[in-house]
Amino acid sequence: MMTVHDALDAWQNGEITAMHAMRLTGARDVMELHAFAHQSGVGIRVSLLPREEDQARCATDLISRLMREETAETHRHALGRRSDGHHRET
Repeated sequence: MMTVHDALDAWQNGEITAMHAMRLTGARDVMELHAFAHQSGVGIRVSLLPREEDQARCATDLISRLMREETAETHRHALGRRSDGHHRET
């Protein structure tokens, strides 16, 4: 059986997720996990783990791609309309 301290330590070491740590400690949210860690003397990690860096990079790449696609689609749509709002003849 994991103690609250063990669960918080495992969370900060990247061994378990925040959600798992919340279930084990009874914390209602991540802010409460941080409070529990502070009260238990568990150091809070301020840098990302390699896995988290990869996830952040993937999310950033996906968001950037979707924004470029949306911008291109908006531009194509705008070029297809005349200034009076009617579609151009092709």
